[in-house]
Amino acid sequence: MLNNTFKFNYSVGAIANGIKTDTFTFFLLFFYSRVIGLDPLLASLAIGLALIIDSFTDPLMGTVSDRTNSKYGRRHPFMYISFIPVSIFYVLLFTPKPDWDLSQTQLFWWMFVCASFTRIGMTFFEVPHRSFGAEITKDYIERTKLFSWREMFAWIAGICNAFLAYNIFFKSTEKFSFGQLNPEAYFPLALTGSIVMVISILYSSFTTSNEIKNLSTWKGSISIKQILSELKIALSNRSFILFFLGSLSLSICWGLLNSLTLFINTDFWQLKGSQIGIFLYIYFGAAFLAFYITPKLVNLFGKRNFVLICVTGVALSSPIAFIFYNLGLTPEKGTTTLVLFLCMPLIFISTLSIAGNMTRDAMIGDIADEVDLQSGKRQEGVLYSAVSFIQKVNTAFGALTGGLTLWVLKITSDTPTYDQAYSLFFIQGVVGPVLLSIPFIFFYYYNLDKKRHSEILIELKNRK
Repeated sequence: MLNNTFKFNYSVGAIANGIKTDTFTFFLLFFYSRVIGLDPLLASLAIGLALIIDSFTDPLMGTVSDRTNSKYGRRHPFMYISFIPVSIFYVLLFTPKPDWDLSQTQLFWWMFVCASFTRIGMTFFEVPHRSFGAEITKDYIERTKLFSWREMFAWIAGICNAFLAYNIFFKSTEKFSFGQLNPEAYFPLALTGSIVMVISILYSSFTTSNEIKNLSTWKGSISIKQILSELKIALSNRSFILFFLGSLSLSICWGLLNSLTLFINTDFWQLKGSQIGIFLYIYFGAAFLAFYITPKLVNLFGKRNFVLICVTGVALSSPIAFIFYNLGLTPEKGTTTLVLFLCMPLIFISTLSIAGNMTRDAMIGDIADEVDLQSGKRQEGVLYSAVSFIQKVNTAFGALTGGLTLWVLKITSDTPTYDQAYSLFFIQGVVGPVLLSIPFIFFYYYNLDKKRHSEILIELKNRK
């Protein structure tokens, strides 16, 4: 059993990706398209190209970290150095100002290069860190608890990042009554986030290094032929394929929903930054509620069934605001009463989203045990590289499709018309929830349950 001190030290590392994910999900596309004035199509292209780079770097990092043997272990060497590219390029990403008079091409390359290297730096930490957590315990429920801790820290970090944004940096000024449109607000926000990310990465890396001795070491060939053979076993595993397709389609849906949130809150609901900040209290409470209920409900229903419950709950809760608006039952735009009304469905959406993420993170560890039984190798790095990539799809593809949506609707840095803003609301309130039926189907056929996992652990023990 893992003690709470280890769980805390390990989970602190998730703060870095929580901050980066929150910023990339809610602020990146908004900053470049509405604040700086980059064409939404070019912003989408930059995000899409960065995602293509991730599709190579994530599995490469997983493969390398699986096969690394050093006095610092298999995972920690990469975790130690990851803060360097993360801290530098994350800050640079939000440095441009409108008065720089950069061309559209220059802005595009700035966004692409900085976003890519920020993601690569996070890959150096996230893939080994997740893999380390999956390998440190093989217990079905204990693994769920550990990743519930990790996911809670990530969400709280993201919420705190957003809290600072809306309540400190996005405060209304004489020139910008909607503080989120102030270009001067983003650099100090990024600098603050960068400092916290560096601290979290280094703290978690050094305080968990004493557990390196309890992990397995890589044995066997590292030839290209052998690597490809072992990768084929891991990536062709039925449980992994269903998990990957389900998580990928789920991330695409949620990414699309989340990337449009700030646009809709600003341009459709006409909410100021301080009003949007009220939602953060819901997210904060939801993170703790999800942390409390997830291990208990996973023990009751199993991981697959609980994921299906979460997906269904989000799909049913997401259209509530859209339906009530069209029935004429929502409070007046721009009011605090409206904010409180929108909080009601948000409680269910955020709690179930977080709980689903916690559960899915723990599922990969179970799949790694099944792959170990099939291949004789621990390949958490390869498998968690898929999770890292999926999480980036959440932010990147959501921003990509969001940017394309803005381009199709001809929404620029100018204030959108009512019809344009309503079209965004329709996509978030109707199209997104309908698309959630796709991941539901994939997870429905996933069958690596607690009973099967127990049988796998017995077979692994007997083999040794």
